[in-house]
Amino acid sequence: MSLLYLLVALAAKYDWRLIVAHLNHQLRRRAAGDERWVKDVGRRLGLSVVTNSVTVRSLAKRQKLTLEEAGRKARYDFLHRVAKRYHAKAIVVAHTADDQVETVMMNWLRGAGVRGLSGMSEWQGSIWRPLLRATKADLKRLSKTLHFGYREDETNRQTVYTRNRIRHQVLPMLRRVSPQIDEVILRNADNLSGLEDLLGVYLAQSKKVVKLRRGRGSVSFRLALFNKLHPYLQNELLLWTIGEVRGSRQDYKSIHIAEMRKVINSKNPTSYKQLPGKLFLIKAYDKISVSRFKPKDR
Repeated sequence: MSLLYLLVALAAKYDWRLIVAHLNHQLRRRAAGDERWVKDVGRRLGLSVVTNSVTVRSLAKRQKLTLEEAGRKARYDFLHRVAKRYHAKAIVVAHTADDQVETVMMNWLRGAGVRGLSGMSEWQGSIWRPLLRATKADLKRLSKTLHFGYREDETNRQTVYTRNRIRHQVLPMLRRVSPQIDEVILRNADNLSGLEDLLGVYLAQSKKVVKLRRGRGSVSFRLALFNKLHPYLQNELLLWTIGEVRGSRQDYKSIHIAEMRKVINSKNPTSYKQLPGKLFLIKAYDKISVSRFKPKDR
């Protein structure tokens, strides 16, 4: 709500057209009331409101995802559809500094590398996060100053979810040990974001080194040239090929990279392995490919 009211205040100055988008995850009894409330607020502000519902619990079961992962996937799929329908130049979301700290902590616990530990970017494709430097305390003060209301998802207090356990149990304990832990995490995330930019430069060079080629639903490169890269850049290149072919490397973890490397480093001149997202890693002598198409058995 803070984001909405700030954007409304700026829209006239910058000639923005705002569309309010709300997805009902159908996980809570109050969800339908929240949806009605968002519609009412949007109408009072004279804005178009687009809503939809997804049974996230069924999606999670069907795609073998956690509720958190399924909710995120459903949410961003919906937002991108709305943005495409209205030819929007940006999808603006209200992540705060608190969310950034929690995200970095979650990624660290999952064993993430530089990308995960750098947290969320202010800009990620068409996604804009203008409130990443603001805290939730800042936004609550803004709400009191401007006298607009907000509703809180009651599941935010349930510690069954990983993020909520970090929010309500892990971070409060760390703050007792180190009161400045939030500032330290955010500063480190900024530093690692700079390192990620540098790695991007090296990755761009690596694509040329391995003579990378794009085909219909595939990306391939030369094995002998790939083996000359630093192991870290090899992993980054594998992740990049996944994202290039699939459109996203979401859900790919270190275990999947390790499995890909087993195929690449095996003594078998030809082999393949199915990957998450209905992709295939194919080894054919000196050629390595990530493809949407299963190779023909020989």
